[in-house]
Amino acid sequence: MPFTLNKAPGQLRCSNCGRIIISQPIVVKTCCVNRPWVFCSEECYNEFLRRWVRNQEPHKGRNSLRRDVL
Repeated sequence: MPFTLNKAPGQLRCSNCGRIIISQPIVVKTCCVNRPWVFCSEECYNEFLRRWVRNQEPHKGRNSLRRDVL
């Protein structure tokens, strides 16, 4: 499960929608990606989290993981 890292204000891009973040970003790190993900809002983070959790579970009826996430 992703966990939240320190939040420092600065000028970053949202990892989900690509918008420039000027205010307080939401920064999380997942176990499988060796870099933090930065989000502009709770909506972007929740959208990413839904796709990320869905990707962690294999397709029913197939032996492959979903590859449509990132």
